[in-house]
This record gives sequence, C-alpha cells and structure tokens, in this order.
Amino acid sequence: MAESDSRFHKVTKVFILAGEASGDAYGGTLVRALRDINPDIEIRCWGGEQMESAGATVLRHYRSLAFMGIWEVIKNLRTIRKRWKECLHELESFQPDAFVGIDYPGFNLRIARHAHKTGIQTHHYISPSVWAWKKNRIHAISRDVDHLHVILPFEAEWYAKEGMKVNWVGHPLIELLEMQKAQKSEDELAPGLIMNPSQLPILLLLPGSRKQELERMLPMMIQSTQELPHFFPVIAGAPGRTNEDYSEAIQAEIPVIFDRTRDLMNSADVALVTSGTATLEAALLGLPHVICYRTSGITYRLARWWVESQWIGLPNILLQRTAVPECIQHDCTGSLLAEQIKQLHSERGLTTQGEEQKQAFVELRGKLKVKDSPSELVARAILQSC
Repeated sequence: MAESDSRFHKVTKVFILAGEASGDAYGGTLVRALRDINPDIEIRCWGGEQMESAGATVLRHYRSLAFMGIWEVIKNLRTIRKRWKECLHELESFQPDAFVGIDYPGFNLRIARHAHKTGIQTHHYISPSVWAWKKNRIHAISRDVDHLHVILPFEAEWYAKEGMKVNWVGHPLIELLEMQKAQKSEDELAPGLIMNPSQLPILLLLPGSRKQELERMLPMMIQSTQELPHFFPVIAGAPGRTNEDYSEAIQAEIPVIFDRTRDLMNSADVALVTSGTATLEAALLGLPHVICYRTSGITYRLARWWVESQWIGLPNILLQRTAVPECIQHDCTGSLLAEQIKQLHSERGLTTQGEEQKQAFVELRGKLKVKDSPSELVARAILQSC
C-alpha cells in the first residue's frame, strides 16, 4: 500500500545496479518496496528478470557483468571499462536522485564515486567484506557512499569502530525465503520435482552461476558423483544459463533443473555448494552441505595474501566456527568432495555430523533476522535521503 507521507515522494528517480543473480533477487524485493511506498517512482537498472518483473526498466542484464576473481577481471578489463563508461553515460542522461549499488563492490563503488561527485545520493546495499580483506577500502566507502546498508549483524559494530555509521537491515535472503514459503507450503515442493525412481538420497550439486565457476566446479562435482553410487545427483541450473552450459553433466545423465533452486534445496538430502550466497541459502533452508571452491592459481594466491578470515563460507564466518566443511583449491577434488559427503550422510540417513550442521543452521537463522523486512528498511532510507 502506498504511503501518503510527503517525505517519501522527494525521490522520483532511482538507478539500481546489480552485477549477479543474487543481487538481482535482492533488487527485485527492493524495487517492489520502493514502488509500494511511491507508485510514481521511476526506476532504471542494470540487473535481470527479478527487477524487471518488479517494475524496473532493465537497461543491461547482469550476465554481461559476471566476472569473478582477480585474474578473470584482469583478462576482461577492456570489457569492464566499456561497461563502466556506458553506465556513467546512462547516469548522466537519466539524472537520478539516488544511485543504489547492490553488492558487486569492485564496479559499484567506482560508479558511486562518480555519482557522489555529481551530487547524486549514493547508497550501497550489502557491504563489501572489508572486515575480511582490503580494509583500506573503508576510506573510499566513507568518501563516496552516503548511505551504507549492511546485512550481517557484526558489520554495524565493525564500522562503528572505524568511525562510520551504517544501517543494519538484516539479511535479505531470509525475506526471499519467507516470501516463497508464503506462496506455497513445503508440502507442495517435492512431489514431481525430481524423477528419482531408485528412491536414493538426493545429492544436490550447485556448481555456481558464473561461466568461470561452471568451467572449474562442474567437472569436479561430476567426478564426485562417480564415487557416490548410493546417491541420486541432480543439478540446480543457475539463472541465465542453458543446457549447453551443463553439457558435461547431461552426457553423464545427471538431471539439470532450472528455476527451482530453492525447491531443490528443500527436497535434497545433502549438497555440494560452490562458495557464495548459495551456501548461506542452503544453511537457512537447513540443507546439510559441503562448501567448495576452485579458482585460478593467481587469484587464489592473492586472496590468501589479502584475506584475513580463516573461512570462505558465509555460514562459518557468521558462526565463527567450521560448522560446514570447506574444500578449497587443492582440497577441491572429486574424491575429497565425495568423502566429505559420506561424512554427512550414510546410506541410512544423516550422520551425527550432518545433524549437528542442521542444529548450527537454526542458530544461524536467529543471528540474521530482524523485525522489519530488509527491502522496506532500505527503501525508506533511499526515499528519505534527499
């Protein structure tokens, strides 16, 4: 329902930029919240189907921005520069009241710097992990971002110690999951979703959404299934990808199901999950899993040099312990992944380790939830920023 308070109608034009699928999902709920408060607001964005269906005009799809890893960024630097200039041109022609970058900090913070200089109110939704690596970025954030909206409970305190005030809004993934649960009960998720005539335990494979991730992670995951004959493997196809991206899995007769990732997480018994937002999603849905990741040698060595956190997975970082096993780089092989799955689930059901994971996930959910929805809190902050 639209609100009549005139404070919320000063901002009439907003530009939102999300560089990956998770950002598009969070952007979709944010666009809806903005339009609920001010139905006349004009929103243009770089994003995807979620923001478009919510009522924003999508000028460029996030698929053309999905570069991850230091070496991968260097190789595609020319393309990234072209995209950056294109975005600046669109900002200049649109003249929004507010620019909102969702995650994707390497690109979004550069755009925020330009927008801030031209007098546009700048917002960044989902803080860069400055507490884990490249802490010197806080100076640029403080200079170029007028409003920083953080989603992890310890971030507000961390930034306060650095002399910066932020807006803690809770994690938007919980909002997305609760929205889906309201639309259909869990009992409606499983029937007919997976054709599993053998009735074996379901092993869900999530090899990532970016091209580079798929190229590295998919072969490893397929290899692991060859050592797990007592599981039925299935792949959750990433948004924006096609069967062609999973040709190796299809040749191995592993089903690939698109647009049903959360349903698959609810139906699966255990999972292999490429490090990223999906690991937190699996945890919040109570799915025991193994976190895995492999990148280029250069990117990995630089990351080991810069990153201060001893964990890569968000569930472990938030819980400050190894609740979920992590198989990273040289430890990310088909055999090691298979062995970790066996530690979580036997032929008869979850092991003690698997049950302990589920208990840790209950604790994790309690840490991330706030009273109001993150999208509404961010939307109100945007609409009152001018």
